[in-house]
Amino acid sequence: MHDGIATLLTRFGAAIDGRRSEDVAGLFTADCAFIPPSGDVIRGREAIETYYRARFADARRRTCHQWANLQVFPDGESRAGAEAVMTTYAFEPAVSESHAQLRVGRVHVRCESGEDGIWRFAEHRFEMAFPLSIPLRS
Repeated sequence: MHDGIATLLTRFGAAIDGRRSEDVAGLFTADCAFIPPSGDVIRGREAIETYYRARFADARRRTCHQWANLQVFPDGESRAGAEAVMTTYAFEPAVSESHAQLRVGRVHVRCESGEDGIWRFAEHRFEMAFPLSIPLRS
Protein backbone atom coordinates (compact mmCIF):
# COMPACT_ATOMS: atom_id res chain seq x y z
CA MET A 1 0.00 0.00 0.00
CA HIS A 2 2.69 2.49 1.03
CA ASP A 3 4.73 1.74 -2.12
CA GLY A 4 1.65 2.07 -4.35
CA ILE A 5 0.79 5.49 -2.96
CA ALA A 6 4.43 6.63 -3.10
CA THR A 7 4.45 5.56 -6.76
CA LEU A 8 1.19 7.46 -7.35
CA LEU A 9 2.69 10.67 -5.95
CA THR A 10 5.85 10.21 -8.02
CA ARG A 11 3.81 9.59 -11.19
CA PHE A 12 1.71 12.70 -10.44
CA GLY A 13 4.78 14.93 -10.18
CA ALA A 14 6.35 13.37 -13.28
CA ALA A 15 3.17 13.87 -15.33
CA ILE A 16 2.98 17.54 -14.35
CA ASP A 17 6.71 18.09 -14.86
CA GLY A 18 6.38 16.35 -18.23
CA ARG A 19 3.41 18.57 -19.16
CA ARG A 20 1.11 15.59 -19.81
CA SER A 21 -2.41 16.72 -18.82
CA GLU A 22 -4.03 13.44 -19.94
CA ASP A 23 -1.64 11.43 -17.77
CA VAL A 24 -2.33 13.71 -14.79
CA ALA A 25 -6.08 13.16 -15.17
CA GLY A 26 -5.59 9.40 -15.48
CA LEU A 27 -4.16 9.30 -11.96
CA PHE A 28 -7.57 10.20 -10.51
CA THR A 29 -10.72 8.15 -9.98
CA ALA A 30 -13.70 8.94 -12.20
CA ASP A 31 -15.56 10.82 -9.43
CA CYS A 32 -12.51 12.51 -7.89
CA ALA A 33 -12.04 15.93 -6.35
CA PHE A 34 -8.89 18.00 -6.92
CA ILE A 35 -8.42 21.04 -4.72
CA PRO A 36 -5.52 23.34 -5.64
CA PRO A 37 -4.29 26.09 -3.28
CA SER A 38 -6.97 28.45 -4.63
CA GLY A 39 -9.54 26.30 -2.82
CA ASP A 40 -11.60 25.72 -5.96
CA VAL A 41 -12.93 22.17 -6.20
CA ILE A 42 -12.31 20.56 -9.57
CA ARG A 43 -14.36 17.39 -10.06
CA GLY A 44 -13.78 14.59 -12.53
CA ARG A 45 -10.94 13.57 -14.82
CA GLU A 46 -12.09 15.70 -17.75
CA ALA A 47 -12.12 18.87 -15.62
CA ILE A 48 -8.66 18.03 -14.23
CA GLU A 49 -7.31 17.48 -17.72
CA THR A 50 -8.78 20.82 -18.83
CA TYR A 51 -7.28 22.57 -15.78
CA TYR A 52 -3.80 21.23 -16.50
CA ARG A 53 -4.03 21.80 -20.25
CA ALA A 54 -4.63 25.49 -19.46
CA ARG A 55 -1.68 25.54 -17.04
CA PHE A 56 0.55 24.04 -19.74
CA ALA A 57 -0.54 26.57 -22.40
CA ASP A 58 2.67 28.59 -22.00
CA ALA A 59 5.42 26.28 -23.30
CA ARG A 60 7.98 28.14 -21.17
CA ARG A 61 6.29 27.09 -17.91
CA ARG A 62 8.37 24.43 -16.15
CA THR A 63 8.08 22.62 -12.83
CA CYS A 64 9.97 20.14 -10.69
CA HIS A 65 8.10 18.28 -7.92
CA GLN A 66 9.71 16.63 -4.90
CA TRP A 67 8.06 14.60 -2.13
CA ALA A 68 9.04 13.94 1.48
CA ASN A 69 7.62 12.66 4.78
CA LEU A 70 4.93 10.38 3.32
CA GLN A 71 2.50 9.01 5.88
CA VAL A 72 -0.14 6.49 4.82
CA PHE A 73 -3.33 5.80 6.79
CA PRO A 74 -4.94 2.53 5.59
CA ASP A 75 -8.73 2.26 5.43
CA GLY A 76 -9.19 -1.36 4.40
CA GLU A 77 -7.28 -3.09 1.61
CA SER A 78 -8.15 -0.80 -1.26
CA ARG A 79 -8.45 2.64 0.37
CA ALA A 80 -6.11 4.88 2.26
CA GLY A 81 -5.52 8.43 3.27
CA ALA A 82 -2.05 9.90 3.00
CA GLU A 83 -0.13 13.07 3.69
CA ALA A 84 3.20 14.20 2.30
CA VAL A 85 5.27 17.32 2.03
CA MET A 86 5.44 18.58 -1.53
CA THR A 87 8.05 21.01 -2.77
CA THR A 88 7.55 22.48 -6.22
CA TYR A 89 10.03 24.58 -8.11
CA ALA A 90 8.31 26.42 -10.95
CA PHE A 91 9.10 28.92 -13.65
CA GLU A 92 5.80 30.53 -14.49
CA PRO A 93 6.27 33.44 -16.88
CA ALA A 94 2.73 34.64 -16.12
CA VAL A 95 3.86 35.16 -12.52
CA SER A 96 7.39 36.46 -13.14
CA GLU A 97 9.93 36.55 -15.96
CA SER A 98 12.83 37.12 -13.54
CA HIS A 99 12.02 34.80 -10.62
CA ALA A 100 11.20 31.14 -10.14
CA GLN A 101 8.55 30.18 -7.63
CA LEU A 102 9.26 27.78 -4.78
CA ARG A 103 6.17 26.33 -3.14
CA VAL A 104 6.34 24.14 -0.06
CA GLY A 105 3.26 22.66 1.52
CA ARG A 106 1.39 19.58 2.58
CA VAL A 107 -0.62 17.34 0.28
CA HIS A 108 -3.61 15.52 1.75
CA VAL A 109 -5.01 12.70 -0.37
CA ARG A 110 -7.57 9.94 -0.30
CA CYS A 111 -6.58 7.08 -2.56
CA GLU A 112 -8.29 3.99 -3.93
CA SER A 113 -6.86 0.91 -5.54
CA GLY A 114 -8.95 -0.40 -8.43
CA GLU A 115 -9.42 -3.96 -9.64
CA ASP A 116 -6.28 -3.43 -11.73
CA GLY A 117 -4.29 -2.92 -8.49
CA ILE A 118 -3.35 0.63 -9.45
CA TRP A 119 -3.74 3.37 -6.86
CA ARG A 120 -5.51 6.59 -7.90
CA PHE A 121 -6.50 9.79 -6.16
CA ALA A 122 -10.12 10.04 -5.04
CA GLU A 123 -9.26 13.42 -3.51
CA HIS A 124 -6.13 15.54 -3.71
CA ARG A 125 -5.69 18.78 -1.76
CA PHE A 126 -2.58 20.94 -1.53
CA GLU A 127 -2.16 23.38 1.36
CA MET A 128 0.64 25.83 0.70
CA ALA A 129 2.81 26.72 3.66
CA PHE A 130 5.65 28.71 2.07
CA PRO A 131 5.25 30.47 -1.28
CA LEU A 132 8.66 31.88 -2.12
CA SER A 133 10.29 33.60 -5.08
CA ILE A 134 13.87 32.91 -6.22
CA PRO A 135 15.79 35.24 -8.58
CA LEU A 136 16.90 33.57 -11.82
CA ARG A 137 20.44 33.86 -13.11
CA SER A 138 20.93 35.17 -16.61
